[in-house]
Amino acid sequence: MEFAHGQRRTDDSLVATLSTRAGVLVMPEQEREATLGRIRAFLASGPETAEGEFALPMLTAVLRMRRL
Repeated sequence: MEFAHGQRRTDDSLVATLSTRAGVLVMPEQEREATLGRIRAFLASGPETAEGEFALPMLTAVLRMRRL
């Protein structure tokens, strides 16, 4: 079963969260700043994410197991 929902974010909060991910943390500083800059530019380019809060779409999958 899957449940679609959203998380209220801003460009700053999303970039802050992404900057804590392992793949970003191990990047050389210059590459990390460039990557986060591209993410900010992408968010600024879309009308849904350019100003204020937006809903980050999420999908939660639930799997139920039963012991036989």
